[in-house]
Amino acid sequence: MCCRLPACLPSSLLLVRKAGLGAGLLLAGLAATGAHGADPVIHFNRDIRPILSENCFHCHGFDSAKREAELRLDVREDAIYALAIVPGKPEESLLIERIFSEDSDERMPPVDSHRTLTDAQKDLLKRWIAAGAAYEPHWAYVPPERPLVPTVQGPGATSHPVDAFIRERLAREGLPPAPEADRRTLIRRLSFDLTGLPPAARDVEAFVASRDPQAYEKLVDQYLASPHFGERMAIPWLDLVRFADTVGFHADDPVQVWPYRDYVIDAFNRNLPFDHFTREQLAGDLLPNATAWQRVASGYNRLHRISAEGGIQDKEYLAKYNADRVRTTATVWMGATLACAECHDHKFDPFTLKDFYRFGAIFADLDEKGAYNLFGGFTPENLSVETVFASPEQAQHVSELERELARLAREFEAIDDDALADERTVWEAEIRALADEGKLAWIPQPPLAASSPHGTTLTIEADLSVSSSGPNPINDTYRVTIPAPLRGITAVRLEAVNDPKYPGDELARAGSGFAISELALRASADGRRAERPLRVASARTSAPVERGHPAESALDGDPTTALKFVRRRAPAIALQLAEPFDGGPEARLTLEIRHSDEFPFQNLGRFRVSLHTLPAPEAHPDLVPPSILRTVTIAADERTEAQTTELNKYYREIAPGLAALRERQAARQHERAAIVRRLPSLPVSKSVAPREMRVLPRGNWMDDSGEVVTPGVPEFMRQIVPADGQRVSRLDFAEWLVAPDNPLTARTFVNRLWRMYFGTGLSRTLEDLGSQGEWPTHPELLDWLAVEFRESGWNVKHLVRLLVTSAAYRQSAQPTPEVLERDPLNRLLARQSRFRLEAELVRDNALAVSGLLVRRIGGPSAKPYQPAGYYSALNFPKREYVPDVGEGLWRRGVYTHWQRTFLHPSLMAFDAPGRDECTANRETSNTPLQALVLLNDPSYVEAARALATRVLREGGWTANRRVRWAFREVLGRPADAAEVALLRELWERQRTRYRTDPAAAQELIAIGDSPVPADLNPADLAAWTAVARAILNLHETITRP
Repeated sequence: MCCRLPACLPSSLLLVRKAGLGAGLLLAGLAATGAHGADPVIHFNRDIRPILSENCFHCHGFDSAKREAELRLDVREDAIYALAIVPGKPEESLLIERIFSEDSDERMPPVDSHRTLTDAQKDLLKRWIAAGAAYEPHWAYVPPERPLVPTVQGPGATSHPVDAFIRERLAREGLPPAPEADRRTLIRRLSFDLTGLPPAARDVEAFVASRDPQAYEKLVDQYLASPHFGERMAIPWLDLVRFADTVGFHADDPVQVWPYRDYVIDAFNRNLPFDHFTREQLAGDLLPNATAWQRVASGYNRLHRISAEGGIQDKEYLAKYNADRVRTTATVWMGATLACAECHDHKFDPFTLKDFYRFGAIFADLDEKGAYNLFGGFTPENLSVETVFASPEQAQHVSELERELARLAREFEAIDDDALADERTVWEAEIRALADEGKLAWIPQPPLAASSPHGTTLTIEADLSVSSSGPNPINDTYRVTIPAPLRGITAVRLEAVNDPKYPGDELARAGSGFAISELALRASADGRRAERPLRVASARTSAPVERGHPAESALDGDPTTALKFVRRRAPAIALQLAEPFDGGPEARLTLEIRHSDEFPFQNLGRFRVSLHTLPAPEAHPDLVPPSILRTVTIAADERTEAQTTELNKYYREIAPGLAALRERQAARQHERAAIVRRLPSLPVSKSVAPREMRVLPRGNWMDDSGEVVTPGVPEFMRQIVPADGQRVSRLDFAEWLVAPDNPLTARTFVNRLWRMYFGTGLSRTLEDLGSQGEWPTHPELLDWLAVEFRESGWNVKHLVRLLVTSAAYRQSAQPTPEVLERDPLNRLLARQSRFRLEAELVRDNALAVSGLLVRRIGGPSAKPYQPAGYYSALNFPKREYVPDVGEGLWRRGVYTHWQRTFLHPSLMAFDAPGRDECTANRETSNTPLQALVLLNDPSYVEAARALATRVLREGGWTANRRVRWAFREVLGRPADAAEVALLRELWERQRTRYRTDPAAAQELIAIGDSPVPADLNPADLAAWTAVARAILNLHETITRP
């Protein structure tokens, strides 16, 4: 990955930086701060460094490969030595001579650089040199110290430290602060900022009417204590760590990681100190006596994109994962663009190529693969998963079962194979005879009938299989009847048959595979008498099953469990009967296949049913595995030791004399599986012997010429010295990040938190506090808050409370003409900022005011409505998006399924990132497409219909009352006369339309899965739905005030 421009400076040298909006625009945007404002002193970092960084350092900076004329302007001594700068004498300085030159061949920056200096910038450089040309180290790389809180006199006097810094600056600039916002605005602002949800109308009225002088502070505490606080805080954090429900690369397959999201939400809700939060994510698995939650937190290290594409190189993708982890971790905790040093030294910040790979070596102990296709795809075994237990008692129960299973396994292994030799010899002879006669294979039976109670067409094919077509209900049930002509039938085999007309693996009618909840057998000896149930003793599969979805799930009578195979061609399950069934010429056997409620629409596509008469058959096409069959045909004295061992082990698993022991094992395994399959799991960090890490020249994973590196942090910063000369661990690194002398971590978090509550960070560049980042508008305030955060014990809620109780936060967002002219971007904070809600909150807001929102905290990702065919370009396997049934349709946006390559269209329209990479700052757009989403997305149409239902039931009896009620519910304020008149007119037109076109009314109100009230007139409901759609589409509705 390349960067804006590359290289590093040793710690003894000075650093460089770029203004976030361009130096000239920044200086103008800050109302001519520093030398151009009330402060007469020219500051190098604030005023000069942005100009040099933007226009000069690319050719005259640290990078020797790009340096022109051997001139460096980033180091004062070098610039003076070259006479580019003569302190106090601008007229003798070559820098001044060249930037003022009229000769295009001499003027700097060069014409072909497409950079130019404004007259104001040239003058500023000239006055800076005249004043002595003082340099400063880059502000973000100096550990913050708590500055004195300014004393503000007069009308702006305040005891709040945040306000003191802001008002002192406003006083210097000659700007007054805005008055406090009205109470309706305050509660709406605070509710959105702290919970991501609108306040209930009754809470708005209570707050407006309250005379309690502490009413606002109590409201802050109420929202901080809300379980929705963690959901709101999680959204930007999940952007940072690139949390998603799919792997990103190649087929972008799903991977279960949602417990990590639950950890983040829970951590913010219980106010886990940020230093603990840091340790647990980077090194939770390395903590002494690590809890399950701490190991879940370490799943942070596994959230990067991964691939199972055939033919990829393991080494290449390990390099990709390492680079991704370095980029992300440096951005998340340090606000640093270490990514720019992956191929070469950073051109602006003091990060070297070696620093990049030393940083990556910190994570070299993680147990991971590069190419996950090497051992069966994204299986739990490949991904080093961690099971999350709901309670200590649950974990203890599973532990006890595992000890019992271990004891039974030892008992099983202790059995003397010689004691089984006689019966094994007889069995081997039977197998050889069957093989010679061609009777070893399963015997497919021609279906006599196949049906579904849900209207699915089941067609009997020429190859004796049954294929499904037509309607695909949520969870279908197939019944297929076959002849049972064999005597002593011991087993029935259900085989899935691949068919290219089905998506994905060509096995299921939707989704990435079929899910069978139950299999049941009934039989009749003569085909005339009623069928009787056949008891199934056990089941075996021919292919690996997904974790938590074993074969026993199809036999346990529990509709919430399901058998699911890891993707394979033609997987099969063999059902071993508890007692043999004697068939005959007229005998019939019926297999019932019930699909799972938990995996809607994932019904089996095509299948075949076969029978066998030998005990304990495998689900393979032949009775026994091929390797066992080969061994049986070899004389006993000619078998290798490995063949004999494999045969003995296999026979112990089917020997009739060991059936009781196997049944005890199966019962315990089933009991354990019944618990574990309901528990979530996710990939976590697991420490193993670290792999070798070396510098990759130009980032080339095939070039092993670079030096081998050991774990470490950027060279210019304080180095980690582990105890007893041990290797630097991830836990050592986490401690370094939250150490008092780390200059970046606290500043980075505080800056991002400021953005949440004021619209823009104190430094606009949330992802980059380095030389290319923006100089903070209020550097002393940023440092004061960083120190306060650290010294409070990294208390997140304390910091949030400090910010939202400030007068600056409580200001009106309405600017005066003077303030708007002087500070159009509100960088001086003479007012609050208004900004559109984030993508997830736009929908949350609509669901909340409609009454549809499901407020349950945590759990698996949800799949709301999405356009049909949106996943048509996804391959390997091809798949269809299957929306949830029930509450998953109305859960909060933070829980929405995050498909990296095909992000949910509504989220994408409102600027949510795909999370392929770390995102520190979402862009905010305002497009016509967003209005179309609000009007036509089924989620919003359904929310409008639900809101209209509330209007009709709760809003009173007249149209005017109903409009006013809707405004209070949605916007927390009364509608004015013009608004009432406009919406009443809309209602009248729509009522007329829908009364004359009842089919259109029915079509509109039928959108969505929530029940349509039968007691309301469809035309009235449709008309008010149209009004509700208009209200939900208002700019004010989706704006944080």
